[in-house]
Amino acid sequence: MILSEFIRQNHLAIVNEWESFAGSLLPAAGGMGAVRLRDHAEDILAAIVLDLEAPQGAAEQRAKSKGHGQEHRMEAVGKAHAALRIEDGFKLGQLVGEYRALRASVLHLFERAAGKGDGCDLQQITRFNEALDEALVEATNRYMVVMNRTSDQFLAVLGHDLRNPLGAIMMSAEVISRHASAEDAKAAALILTSAGRMNRMVNDLLDLTRTRLGSGIPIAPSPMDLGPLCRDTLAELQAFHPESRLQFSSTGDLKGTWDLDRLAQVLSNLVGNALQHGQRNGLIEVIGKGEGDEILIEVQNQGNQIPPALLANIFEPMVRKANGSEDKGSTSLGLGLHIAREIVLAHGGTVHVESTPARTTFGVRLPRHSTAVSPGAKPVKETDQHDAEGGIVVADLAATAN
Repeated sequence: MILSEFIRQNHLAIVNEWESFAGSLLPAAGGMGAVRLRDHAEDILAAIVLDLEAPQGAAEQRAKSKGHGQEHRMEAVGKAHAALRIEDGFKLGQLVGEYRALRASVLHLFERAAGKGDGCDLQQITRFNEALDEALVEATNRYMVVMNRTSDQFLAVLGHDLRNPLGAIMMSAEVISRHASAEDAKAAALILTSAGRMNRMVNDLLDLTRTRLGSGIPIAPSPMDLGPLCRDTLAELQAFHPESRLQFSSTGDLKGTWDLDRLAQVLSNLVGNALQHGQRNGLIEVIGKGEGDEILIEVQNQGNQIPPALLANIFEPMVRKANGSEDKGSTSLGLGLHIAREIVLAHGGTVHVESTPARTTFGVRLPRHSTAVSPGAKPVKETDQHDAEGGIVVADLAATAN
């Protein structure tokens, strides 16, 4: 028997088994009626039948077995199924389990029919598995996209809402420090320092969500000189790390058009990274070079070589934390290098890193004159703007982080 014809004739029995399995996925399936549990099974089966009966050459079959087929008939049903199950509260493992149950139901019933003398079309079984796998991949991908975007939006809203109470704490601590006794002023200074650290973490979270939600980090370029900025930033860091050796040198013209505050953030993050991971009390050099229409800033530190495997993704969020190389006593979120890269990209520049057993160098190359890019210049792909069929993801929440 041909599998596609078998599915047509026995789709009710297959859907019944699907419904029975889906109903066991509690608490997600609790309270769901039979129609909602089986709502998408028939769509998936219908798409599989169309896929099985479509002409397919040997080259297309090989490509499809590796996930590179041209038709992608199962893409839409996989995404739609994921959207529905997210709305119903299914976990990823439960979503995958439904596909496993559907595969088992079809093949079990088909095997039983073949045992009665109807024969078995092995080629269609292979194509059935490929079609179901394609739907499964699309469903799991869409599930993760929606969950990740929802998480990013939660962080954006949380970071935005924390700004006001943190601001109130810092302002109150400043007032107390001006009118309090020496002992109370010391306590107020501690509150102010801690709140300032929390404020920097909140700002890092907001910058992270801007990049992940597709809006990018906004910049406001104006004429400036990188020399004074580098010296001022190093002086500020030196005050917090008096035991460290920080040195600035420059060649050429360092004047241009950039966002002063954002470039101060880039330099602070790169030097902070060197302070945290470089050789203790080792020399940290910041070098500015004016090179025609471009500016190069390098931050060099002595210390252990960064493993090559880590270098490839070192500008991604929390890479060193995931790698286990972050200091246990650090209060950093592990976002500094990622945010520095995004700020440089917003300026139209590039970042690079080189590491040897003797020295690690982070380099920033900027056009001499950067222009502001509107927050919407890096739009999210159209297919990801309205995930979960109407409400799970609100695309314009990225504006909340502004």
